Amino acid sequence: MKSKTRMGILALMALMAGACGTTSAPQTKEIDSHRTPELVISLLSRNGELMQGQNHFVVAFRSAATNQAVDVGKVVMEPSMAMPGMAPMTASVELTPSGETGKYTASTDFGMSGSWKFAVRWDGPAGRGSTSFNSNVR
Repeated sequence: MKSKTRMGILALMALMAGACGTTSAPQTKEIDSHRTPELVISLLSRNGELMQGQNHFVVAFRSAATNQAVDVGKVVMEPSMAMPGMAPMTASVELTPSGETGKYTASTDFGMSGSWKFAVRWDGPAGRGSTSFNSNVR
């Protein structure tokens, strides 16, 4: 009888540890990606979209050759939206290293929906570079 009780307790403890002890990162979906000769830069969010207003998303850098995460060091992102007959609309982006190689958390506020140009610059272990690409804000 002791053996069955002990087995039951161990099974219950394992079940509880599995339910309480696992904290997985939120799942993300790709919003957009852009390829340079050396890198693939991806924008990721929980819902796979950028929306007008406040946004939190991830910017990820991978090697174009090996698809492995790449440490690009310091990253600057400058989104802008062309406004015919006026100066472009801009949004400031706060980028913070996520703790995972090649991933940065981003926070910004898009004033309008539409096509935004994302200028990205990096300087670090993977070298120095820059690129720009368009992505849609809904």
